[in-house]
Amino acid sequence: MTMNPIFDELKELYCKNPLVDCMNNIIYDGIISEHNYNKQERKILFIAKEHNRLNDSYDSGSYQNWWAPENKADNNIRYTFSHRLSEWSYGLLNDFPDYSLIQPTDKQNALKAIAFINVKKTYGGASSNPDVLKNYIQTSQTLLQKQIREIAPNIIVTCFRYDDLTKELFGFDSMLPIPNSSFSYQKWNETLVINFYHPSARKKKCSLYSQLKEIVEIAKSSV
Repeated sequence: MTMNPIFDELKELYCKNPLVDCMNNIIYDGIISEHNYNKQERKILFIAKEHNRLNDSYDSGSYQNWWAPENKADNNIRYTFSHRLSEWSYGLLNDFPDYSLIQPTDKQNALKAIAFINVKKTYGGASSNPDVLKNYIQTSQTLLQKQIREIAPNIIVTCFRYDDLTKELFGFDSMLPIPNSSFSYQKWNETLVINFYHPSARKKKCSLYSQLKEIVEIAKSSV
């Protein structure tokens, strides 16, 4: 993961305003592995809220260190968040094969083949404050959109559950509802944007996988 100078601009912007948590460390995000991402016909970008510091030392660094470590012996996926994201990534990249067929190596490889960003680059805690996130998006929308354009995905999954933050980020007046569900989609610069659950949602993993499959199929057939 290349250390994009955009992070310096974001840090300066955070502190100039100032925003809640602006003095916390930046967690670098973006394309996890340029080599693996560029090999994919489908360029997938997941957008979430903020990094959860948890109760360990994960308060600095980048997602590349955790999902595509140089030390191959430390290649295990940690935490529910990463497991769900790896499963969704594998499904999106491979036309959603049956969930039971997904192997640990499939999940590890899928995480290295996608891009992932948070709208708030400084770390936070176990729960996010919607008002704080909205302030971050409003303050840094131009830079966030610049980062997204540089990643150049053709499918974006926002993991906000509700549409307010997705509309704020992309400047949408409205989202298009997915029939018979509480989810929605829209297009941004010809790129499909789907709003879905956060990867840490307390739902059955098989159900989440199946729901995302159905939503993607409906959204892709409608645009």
